[in-house]
This record gives sequence, structure tokens and C-alpha cells, in this order.
Amino acid sequence: MKLTKMGTDYIRINEDTEYDVLLKISRVHIIKLDFFNPTEEKVRTVMELFPKTNRFVVEDNIKVYNYILKRTSKKFYVQNKPGVGFISFFRKNNKVLLNMTRLYDNEKQFVLHSCLPDILKNLEVILLDQKDYDANMDVFKSWNGNVILNDENENLY
Repeated sequence: MKLTKMGTDYIRINEDTEYDVLLKISRVHIIKLDFFNPTEEKVRTVMELFPKTNRFVVEDNIKVYNYILKRTSKKFYVQNKPGVGFISFFRKNNKVLLNMTRLYDNEKQFVLHSCLPDILKNLEVILLDQKDYDANMDVFKSWNGNVILNDENENLY
């Protein structure tokens, strides 16, 4: 398992992003592409500025990002949106970043207490609160995925 820190290993980029600050980060592991109006030019600019980053996250405009990224060697994950049903989200997407902080309480409890090991078999990346990570640390230690720990700035991601 790899722990990822928001703001350094995992960053968000949109039209308002000031690249000067982000370019000082030595190695960005995952980038959330959060453009209001994504274009191939915007995505290519990000890839040129962060050539060592091979993994991206999207949650809107999935068809557009898929069209742009499928012609690259980059991997992308679809992140669940707030208020979207857990089951319908999983059914529609293959590469998933499951953001546990966006699940309804009953869905979150079901995942954490009833099927976390099974869910992790179908994930490469999960984002969750520190307390949920701590309570399930044994499960995560034997998992070969990427854990992003939520911080107080989660709404930025």
C-alpha cells in the first residue's frame, strides 16, 4: 500500500490553477483534472508540465477526458461525485478512485464493516478519512493499492 498526501502527491488542476506553486513539488503522484471546459490543449499542457505523472483523476466530462487520454500512455480514474449512488457509480466505471468521504453514511458503514476487502479487490485508489484508515489499517496493510488520506481541505479534491 502507498500512502498519498493531498497537496503534494495528489493535486488538483483547473483553469484557475497557478502552476508556479505546483511546479515546485518534486514528484506529483496523481493529478485531478478538474477543468470546467476540458480541451486537449489544457490536458497536454498539464502532461508537459508534469511529465513523470502517469495517473489522473476525473469526475466530470468523462467522455472528453477519455477521448483525450486514450491516445496517451496515461492512466485515469473516475472519482465518485457527491450524492451519486454507490452501486450505480461502480457499475458504470472500470477504473475508479473511491472517495469514501462522498458516500452516504449508510453506504460508508456498509463498505467499511461488511465488504471492504472485496471492494479493495476492484480498486487501485481509495480516499478516506484518517479515522477510517486507522480503524481498518490491517486490511489496508495487505492491499497493494494507493490510499489518499483526507485532510481539512477535502473540498478542493
